[in-house]
Amino acid sequence: MALERKYRFLNSNRKRLYLPYAPGIKRREILSNPDILLQSNTTDNIEYIIEVEYQVNCKKIAGIAVMTDVAVGQMGVKSKPKLMLVARKSFPNMELMQNEIQARVRNIRFSLYDSSDFISKISSLIS
Repeated sequence: MALERKYRFLNSNRKRLYLPYAPGIKRREILSNPDILLQSNTTDNIEYIIEVEYQVNCKKIAGIAVMTDVAVGQMGVKSKPKLMLVARKSFPNMELMQNEIQARVRNIRFSLYDSSDFISKISSLIS
């Protein structure tokens, strides 16, 4: 309930979410299809992009981050939304991969979590 006061939840269960999320974007121009978007109630900016991946595949994780970065760049948003990519379980190079991706993306902030870390991180959004 506390999160709903700050953010509007857009999730892929209700409708397909596409980035760039802007008027006039046609399907052939779609770059990313995130699982959840958290949009600020006060500014209508997309603050958080949440993507959940069951299989740990480093190429796929890097590709999601790069394509989301390109899509957000095309949207022309003023703030940098945070891409929170959640993997089912941690893997050995997880922290290194997060640092390398964060060093290369320009239009988003990037964080990589496993499912156990994510619960505590999403709870911190409430406060």
